[in-house]
Amino acid sequence: MKKNFSTLALSLCITSPLVFAKQAIDPLSYLEQAAQPALFQKILNTTPVSIQQSVRADKMLNKSSHGTPVTTSAITPVCPTLAVNTVYPLGGSQTGDVLCYHFAVTQNSKTSAFLVGQSAATNVNLTIIRHNPDDTFTALAASANGANQDELAVALTEPGDYYWYMEVISSDAADFSFGAIVSTQLDAYEFNDDVAHVTILPDKQNTISANIDNIFDFDYYVFQSVRGQDLLLELQDKNNSDEFVLEVYNGGSWITIPANSRQPIKQLQPNQNVLVRVSGNPNLAANPANYYGLTFGSIVASFSANLVSGESGVERIPYSAFSNPYLTTQAYKKLTWRVTLQDSTGQPVAGAKAKFRLIRDFENIADMQHPYEDFDVLSNNIGVASGTIDLGSCFSDLTVEHTSYSLGYRNVWRSDFRVGAWRLELDTYPGQELGIGGDSVPFVYLGHICDQDLVSSTKQ
Repeated sequence: MKKNFSTLALSLCITSPLVFAKQAIDPLSYLEQAAQPALFQKILNTTPVSIQQSVRADKMLNKSSHGTPVTTSAITPVCPTLAVNTVYPLGGSQTGDVLCYHFAVTQNSKTSAFLVGQSAATNVNLTIIRHNPDDTFTALAASANGANQDELAVALTEPGDYYWYMEVISSDAADFSFGAIVSTQLDAYEFNDDVAHVTILPDKQNTISANIDNIFDFDYYVFQSVRGQDLLLELQDKNNSDEFVLEVYNGGSWITIPANSRQPIKQLQPNQNVLVRVSGNPNLAANPANYYGLTFGSIVASFSANLVSGESGVERIPYSAFSNPYLTTQAYKKLTWRVTLQDSTGQPVAGAKAKFRLIRDFENIADMQHPYEDFDVLSNNIGVASGTIDLGSCFSDLTVEHTSYSLGYRNVWRSDFRVGAWRLELDTYPGQELGIGGDSVPFVYLGHICDQDLVSSTKQ
């Protein structure tokens, strides 16, 4: 089913704001072309293959599988065998030919079969076919682009025998090239290699971890701004390898977004879709062992319902007893925090990170360069991030006496305590701070009450 993508242009902030012309461009009208042979022949070996080695295989699909394959003896390939991860030039085909070559897969993998470099008068369709153990055949993936466009068929393949099945719609006998790249390091996004199979992301702030298998691997993602809320887009290249490329489709073209930079997308209309893709750097060999991180979805613009407190019933040390600093938050052994994250329209944001940062005791900071203990929590489906921190027991030489009044009694308390601090940080628009604690007031003081004794209680 065709997916309906919005056609309005976007407004992105990339170093300095970029203004895009508003054009009616449907992202689905863009057909991603496979890389040309000159691009990937730097990486793969090229081995000539004569057209005489192929066989006519037009009867193969008539022998299809209609059930669970039955394990039998080893399969005898019905077509000549070639190696994977190799580019093969092929010439001399005639209109109406059906060409077939066999290849073997030895591990669970993703196989990307390609056919590229056709002349203007040549049009060849491509199918990956599995040779089942019961000697039947199953078509796994096919590519039938118009005219001489490149073909790319992608399938998850388990150990077994497979075929390139090529139907020559038209030909002038000129050379074209074909091959298959078999990738064994799989992620959760192996089939979003084109717009037709785009990964549709839910209405939240999404965090994705995936890899790029080979030069044909494009990971497409789309997010719908249901309320017209601002979005956040960021590609994390943790190794600074420069092997990943992030692009957003805007105004009829792909705009490159620098890695490791937080990019807001603004001025969206309600229900507008934003299409992005991640691919490999064409100047570097793909390394499937390296994963990229992608953050894409609603940006956190504000917060509400924040709460940071100790246990209920804490006998607080008042300002009159200790004021330098004033202990805004006080707790015995448990510190509870909670905050609701909101998008630019004021609605909750799920999946966004809230960082609660704690200094337990100013007198015992092990690393002055990194004094905080961090607690990272993702917001739930109603936008709430929360946590409870075990402060544990403590000992301190800081002691004060203070007075409280309850039920007609004047109570004098002696409290031992430590002085700590906390702050709350939320990722938001670049160059802005959001949370509790900042440049002017860096944190909120915490009084961790180690011991508390009632000195006297006098009826008034």
